[in-house]
Amino acid sequence: MPKLPGSEVEAFQAAWDARNPELLPEGVPRWLFLEWLAREGWLLHGSARGDLTEFEPRKPHDLSPDDFSKRTGVFAASSGLWAMMYALCDRPRVRRMLNMALQVQEPGGGWSPLRYFLSLAPRDPAITEGRALLAPGCVYVLPPDGFEQMPPYAWPGLGAVREAHWVNPNPVHPVLRVPVMPADFPLPVRMHDAARVDALAQNDPWGFPWLEGQGAES
Repeated sequence: MPKLPGSEVEAFQAAWDARNPELLPEGVPRWLFLEWLAREGWLLHGSARGDLTEFEPRKPHDLSPDDFSKRTGVFAASSGLWAMMYALCDRPRVRRMLNMALQVQEPGGGWSPLRYFLSLAPRDPAITEGRALLAPGCVYVLPPDGFEQMPPYAWPGLGAVREAHWVNPNPVHPVLRVPVMPADFPLPVRMHDAARVDALAQNDPWGFPWLEGQGAES
């Protein structure tokens, strides 16, 4: 995350203290506010819905090889950008989403900056641009109490990695809702074929993102 000017930090603090995202300065990207909240220790959950007052534990559909991502619970991210991927994904028009927010352990033992990836599989084959599959959504700010972060693990070819991935086995009440728009998302959005990637994932669970050789990208 880039170093923020003092004026932006003050504006973020004021919006947070009032629990009112409408107080955010015009022209300042919403993702910076969300990343600031994550840095302050809050967790984030993205959803297309804007009317949620409680999150119930659920078992996700997940293609990754680890057991943590398949737990029944309320999932959250210590990354605003990762939470935005879930908030902005237009699920009625998306068959499958591949995404990641990952740090790699460096030779000195520290962790790299977060590396991000997002690819969407459209239901309509006529769609050829990934950002066309984004829609307005909301990022909910959650208290960290009761959440457990996914432990670091070994990724073949990468070494030790750590995800901005957290889970709570209990219901969670959000403390703030931040509306976000597709224009707020600053990262590339790729595309892929869902059936092809599902088959590759079964044969090679560690081959994420299974996109080599595909023509549909953006």
